[in-house]
Formats: sequence, structure tokens, C-alpha cells
Amino acid sequence: MFGLVFSNKHIAKPFIEHLLNIKIDHLETPIPEAVLSYDAEHKGVRYDVFALSKGGYYTSLKEQYVIFLCPMDIFGRGHPCYHFENRASEDPSITLGDLSYKNFYIFKRYEKFTDPVVKAYMKYFATRNADSRETKTINDQVSLYKADTLIRNKYMTYEFDLHESEEKGKTKAQVETAVTMLADGEPVEKIVKYSRLSEEEVLKLRESSMESATK
Repeated sequence: MFGLVFSNKHIAKPFIEHLLNIKIDHLETPIPEAVLSYDAEHKGVRYDVFALSKGGYYTSLKEQYVIFLCPMDIFGRGHPCYHFENRASEDPSITLGDLSYKNFYIFKRYEKFTDPVVKAYMKYFATRNADSRETKTINDQVSLYKADTLIRNKYMTYEFDLHESEEKGKTKAQVETAVTMLADGEPVEKIVKYSRLSEEEVLKLRESSMESATK
């Protein structure tokens, strides 16, 4: 539902402005993604952001941001947000200067955000409690989509396709792990443990590989 709701620019624009603390002139949807896709390969929303800066020209703006909204603190350091940029491993004081940033926002730590608007956004993502003008706009849009039978059906189809895609991807990775370990001569018990396939599935893969080798 996130991608669907935030494909609305009147919702996305203030959200990005507050999150990055910038003033946006306008948003443009890249042409290949002009129409929101409901298939499992499209999980988010991408915009080109045209920001205004003092005395600057658009041709000189090169900032690129990738925003991650995470429920849990995947880095485990207790911060509500993490900002990354490209630095030299040998000397972290040296930045690449490519103005490419990746920001991670841990919305379940919403109480630690100091900006009240950003805090309200994060609180909404964590609790679904809309207690600000911006989050009420999001909530109203969600309610509107849920009341629309056509959009609701498309969304349910998207969720099903996404689940199927994830399951297929997981199964493919498990099989690849098992095949590699079989080729290395690892015991079945170890392959079951690391591939998370059943013993029967591993034995079938071993039988198939043996048949292929004799042909």
C-alpha cells in the first residue's frame, strides 16, 4: 500500500521535504515508471526531485538519495536514523564527493526523532495513529483506496504476486545452495541444515545430479 499511496505527489512531496530538510520545487515521475505497477517486481516509488537552492542552477544539482524506511534497527546501534555516504575505507575522513546518500529511518524509534513532523510520520508508520495534518492526509488516501473495489482488488493481487515471487526466489536460492554443496561433496545432513530444504528434497537433487553426470 505504501507504493500506491506515495505515488500521489501531494503526499510524497511534503514527506520528502521534511525527511531530507530541503525545499522541493516539483517532483517528476521517470517515464518508464509513469504508471504505478502492481506486479511483484515493483515494491516502491521513485521520483526525480527538483530542489531549490540559493544561487544554484539545476544543472549543478547532483544529490542522489535512497531512502529506506525500516521497522527495526537493522544496525543495532540505537539510533532513529542512519545517514551513509561514500568514504574511503583507508581514511573515513576522505569522502568521494559524489553527493550520493543512503538514509535509513527506523520508524519504530519514532520517539527519538526531534523534528515533530518527521516524528509524526514515523509514529504513523509504526502505530497507524494519524495525529498530524500530513499523516491524516495519508490515512485518508489509504481509506479511499480501501473503499475503491477496483484498486483494492489490484492491491490484493499485487500482494499475492509479491508473496509468490518471494517464495520462488527463496526456493531458488535454497536449491542453488544445495546443488553447490552437493558438488563439493558435503554430507546430506549438513546440506539440509544450511539450505533449509528437507532431506527428501536434497536426496532427489543428489539423485538428479548423479543421473546427469552419467549421461
